Amino acid sequence: MAAPAGLGQTRVALAAWATSRVVVVAAAVVVGLVFGIPERGVDPDVPQILAVLGGWDTTWYLDVAGNGYETNTALVGEVFTNAAFFPLLPGLMWLAAAIGLNPFLASLVIVHLAFLGALVVFGSLSQARLDPTAARHAVWTLALAPPALVASLAYTEALVLVCGVGAAWLATRSRFVLAGLVAAPAAVARPPGILVAVLVGLIAWQAVGPGRLGRVGTAVVPSVAALAGYLGAMQRSRGSWTLPFDAQAAWERGPVGVGVFTTLPGHVADAFGNLVSLDLGAGATSALRDVGFTVLYATLLAALWRSEGGLRSPWVAYSALVLAVPLSTGSFDSMARFGLMAFPLAWPVGRFLAARPQQVRGYAAVAITVTVLMIAQLIIRAP
Repeated sequence: MAAPAGLGQTRVALAAWATSRVVVVAAAVVVGLVFGIPERGVDPDVPQILAVLGGWDTTWYLDVAGNGYETNTALVGEVFTNAAFFPLLPGLMWLAAAIGLNPFLASLVIVHLAFLGALVVFGSLSQARLDPTAARHAVWTLALAPPALVASLAYTEALVLVCGVGAAWLATRSRFVLAGLVAAPAAVARPPGILVAVLVGLIAWQAVGPGRLGRVGTAVVPSVAALAGYLGAMQRSRGSWTLPFDAQAAWERGPVGVGVFTTLPGHVADAFGNLVSLDLGAGATSALRDVGFTVLYATLLAALWRSEGGLRSPWVAYSALVLAVPLSTGSFDSMARFGLMAFPLAWPVGRFLAARPQQVRGYAAVAITVTVLMIAQLIIRAP
C-alpha cells in the first residue's frame, strides 16, 4: 500500500533535512578542528567544537540577549553596534538563558527545528504546484542549497524561512488570520522579514471572493504591528526608532532604494577587483560567493517568471523583492544567504532536475562541495 501523499512528503523533508544537516555540522566540526575558530572569535557560550557555527553575527545576537541593546547611540552607523540586529533571535536566547539553558545551544536547536519545519511545509506547498518528482527535488534543493548552511548557525534565516513558508501555506488555504500571525515573527527577526507579510498580502489580494481589503488587512496587520512595536520600543528606550536601520551604515549599507546609487557602484568595483585578484582571501572569496549566487538567483527568478506569468504571481513578486531589497542598499555582501528567503526559486530547480534524473547525483555532489567550501570560508568571512 502506498504511503499517503502528506506522509511521503514529510519523509522526503526529514531525509533531506537530516542529510543536509549532517553534512553541514560534520564539515563545521572538521573545519574547526583543522583551522580553529573564526577570525573574530566567538562568545564564551559557544563550545569550542562548534565554534565555526557560532561566530560572526551570532556574537552580536548573544550580546543583545545578555546585555540588551547599546545605550551609547552617538556612534551608531559609524562603528559596529548591536543596534543593527532585530530582537526575535536574541529574545529566544534570553529566554533560554533565563531558564538555565546555554543560549547558543538552545538557539541552534531552535533554528534546526525551524528549518525542518520549513522543509516539511515547503514540501506540501510544492506538492500543490509541481508534479510529485519535481516537488521532491525542490525540497532537496532547498535543503542542500549551499546558503542553507546558515540554517545550522545561530542566525535568523531559518526562522524567517519557516515563517514565510508556513504563512504562505496557510494563505493558499485561505486561512488569512493565521497566515498573518505566522508571518509576524519574521518582521522582528531581520529587516527584510516584513516581506513575508507582503507575500501573504499578495496571496490574499488574489484570492477569489468578496472582502479583498479585509483579507489583506488580516494578513498584513500583525506584521506591521509587530514591527511598529519593536521600533516604538527603540524610540522610547534609545531615543530613535531608526537606529536599527541607521546602524546598517557601519556595514556599508545605504538606505533601501538609495544605496543602489550611492554605494553599489563602489561595491561592484570592489567585487570585480577582488574577483580578478583571486588571492583566496576574504575579499575575493566572498565576492565570488555573493556575486555568483546573485547571478544564480537572477537566473532562477527569470525561470520562475516564465513559469508563473511574471510579476502578477505573488511568488515572483516576493522573490524579486527578496533579492532587490538588500541589493538596493548598495551591497552584494551576504547576498548568498539573503536569497535563501526566496524559497520559490527552488521550484525551477525542482522542475529542471525532474527532467534530468541522470544528473541529479552530480548536482547534489556539486552542492555539497560548495557547501563545504563556504563552511571553510566561515573562518575568515561572515556568511
